Amino acid sequence: MAPQLTFFQRHFTKPISPDPEKFHHPDNRRFSFLSRGTLLVGAAMILLLLGIIAAAVAVTFDNKHQSDDPTREMVHTDPRSPIRLALLENFPDPTLVLKDGTYYAFATNNAAGIIDRPKNFTENELGVSNVQIATSKDFINWTLLNFEHDPLPKVGEWVTHGVTKGRIQIPKSQVWAPGIIKRDTDNKYVMYYSANKHAEDNRTESARVPARGRHPPPHCIGAAVSETDDPAGPYTPVPELLACHLDQGGAIDAQPFRDSDGTLWIAYKIDGNNIGHGGSCGNTVAPIMPTPIKLQRMKPDGITKDGEEIAILDRIESDGPLVEAPVLAKSAEGIYFLFYSSGCTRAPTYDLKYATAETITGPYTRAAKPLLRTGTYGLLAPGSADVLADGKGGFDMVFHARVRAPQGGVRAMFTTKLRFEGREVRMVRANSTLEDDERRM
Repeated sequence: MAPQLTFFQRHFTKPISPDPEKFHHPDNRRFSFLSRGTLLVGAAMILLLLGIIAAAVAVTFDNKHQSDDPTREMVHTDPRSPIRLALLENFPDPTLVLKDGTYYAFATNNAAGIIDRPKNFTENELGVSNVQIATSKDFINWTLLNFEHDPLPKVGEWVTHGVTKGRIQIPKSQVWAPGIIKRDTDNKYVMYYSANKHAEDNRTESARVPARGRHPPPHCIGAAVSETDDPAGPYTPVPELLACHLDQGGAIDAQPFRDSDGTLWIAYKIDGNNIGHGGSCGNTVAPIMPTPIKLQRMKPDGITKDGEEIAILDRIESDGPLVEAPVLAKSAEGIYFLFYSSGCTRAPTYDLKYATAETITGPYTRAAKPLLRTGTYGLLAPGSADVLADGKGGFDMVFHARVRAPQGGVRAMFTTKLRFEGREVRMVRANSTLEDDERRM
């Protein structure tokens, strides 16, 4: 009886002599790279190596994605931080009103500017409201009201009406960045908003707008007046436009300010990057288009212009594609603070800056560094703020910054308090008075 072959000899060797009688004899076998076992082991090792390489590439890509993605999740747990996360929702361009101990925050429609929205996202209320609203009693805990509380259920006739035909129906009006103030004439509130201008209303003006790549439809600024003295509305739109500047790209981000002498002003942005030549936010490829911040004096009714607008600030090279989202405040010493954002809201370059002046019309001197930028207290792309006197000697501020949420990369609302020290701004813990802040120092 011939000796039996071992497992190794059966699978990893081949016969030396082709003689059939010696074919399965152990002495007639030797290792071969072409044996069945060797080939199988080699294939398995190659597959294992490919799997290791694929895993390494995936980890590298994921780490790069997390570091570059302007929607990475942020968690604020430091009790010493002056920043509070107020609403983990898409609540862009927030603005503040305070009445009878209740804070009202208003914002751009909740479908605007979401990055990397999941394909299977089916939020029914997304984009339904023209303007969002949230309330708080303490400036810490906020309640977001649903679309049934839309303070601006109707927009002006000059606005594009209807909804989109996509999977998620969004109002074509695309209302952005509301600003609200109470008027002294009847204690009603005036809301300023920007929206897509109806195509039939701008046939002659739009022909002068040069087409330079992909840009959203131009926005114009209108106003609406509350039906009662309730800041939550509803608001009735005023038929006439306040500002448009279609030949310069449109007008957005109107924010009101009442000076200590009672004069009412609105500051807004000429949306020049909307007709830019490309690049970040459409305006980093030469020639760069101007995006000046304008100041318009208003009559006491809040809806009638008083004189011509003037430019008080424009972008410079360090601002990137634009300056936008202007808001004014005045210190007890009489210094005017102009807060504004620069960079691109869809990128980590977005930030919050300020400039100061001794008169409301300027000239304004820029602060040496931004108040908020990516990395400040873990924030990503912070900006588009509003500032409101709290009646206790301090100022409340709301702003948005990028976060990751179920609906994608959104702009959540954050809060802080401000303290003006000469021509400088310092942030202090939200819901504290200046006396509280002094005790902690």
